[in-house]
Amino acid sequence: MRKGVKVFSVIFALGALFPAVSRAVDGGDPGEHAKQAGEDRWVPSLAITGGVTIQQQDGISNSFLVDLNANSTPLQGLIDGSDTAVSPFVGGSLELMSPALPIRWRPRLFVSGEILPTFAVDRDLAVVGNPSCIRGPEPNAPCARDPGGLSGTAFNADNANGQGSNLIAHVATLVYGANLGVAFPVEFRERQLRIKPSVGWINYKVEADGLVVDAACGNPNAIPPSTRCNDFLREITLAASDSQRFNGIGPGVDVEMDAGQLGPLGVSLFLGGRAYAIVGDRDFSFGATKSYDDQLGTDDATALFEAKVDPWMFRGHVGIRFHYLGNQD
Repeated sequence: MRKGVKVFSVIFALGALFPAVSRAVDGGDPGEHAKQAGEDRWVPSLAITGGVTIQQQDGISNSFLVDLNANSTPLQGLIDGSDTAVSPFVGGSLELMSPALPIRWRPRLFVSGEILPTFAVDRDLAVVGNPSCIRGPEPNAPCARDPGGLSGTAFNADNANGQGSNLIAHVATLVYGANLGVAFPVEFRERQLRIKPSVGWINYKVEADGLVVDAACGNPNAIPPSTRCNDFLREITLAASDSQRFNGIGPGVDVEMDAGQLGPLGVSLFLGGRAYAIVGDRDFSFGATKSYDDQLGTDDATALFEAKVDPWMFRGHVGIRFHYLGNQD
């Protein structure tokens, strides 16, 4: 939490300095500011932007077996872990900027909305073993459930391969956002710049998948009792998935430079960063249960999963903006 508060404070402190920067660069008198193209009218624009969001994600999984007497036995047990989700995006935004306000430094208000298709990879949050299908200990052994899969080397549950638990998560493709801020004009080395502190909102979805695979083997009714998977195998596979949308709000800063103009169209380049505080619930839980009634007994196998996101998400981006400036006098 302290990390997010520090970032929030630094960004707004920078925002408070921008008028001073503008005054130092442009000479201090609002009348001396070089007039920027379109500053006397409403200016719509379309931007193409790309960048990354960064956020830590945490996960917990727990799996156990409950018999008819309500006795609980761990399967893969309680596992926790975390990973940092670095999610690239390329998207677009629409912005509307007001005419320059008739006050010192001639700032302009702006509002924008954005859609940011995100191309995130899966992150392993809580992992033990390598859950897939139960197979023998020899290299390249087939799945035990396949024809002939139990005809190789004898094995028991302790040395069966394919057991484990995994909780993975990723940021879903469609991410939405909006921003409201103030643009301060600055002229630097004959280049027209805008320093744009703002408050932003982001909405995104995290999708999570959990999987537990465990082996229970043997024939307790045999004489002598057997623990070999080759004699009997109960392959316990518990899979579940869920998703949750999250909302974040927080400060941001963009620096934008006019790059040229062709008729009524202007082009600018920009870069910036944002920090979002996640509001509301930051976690979601899901699970799966299967019942078994076989020679090993009557049992219920259960797996529970929980995914959680960090209180803060951070974002960096660059882009190009196309303004409609209208006919210039």
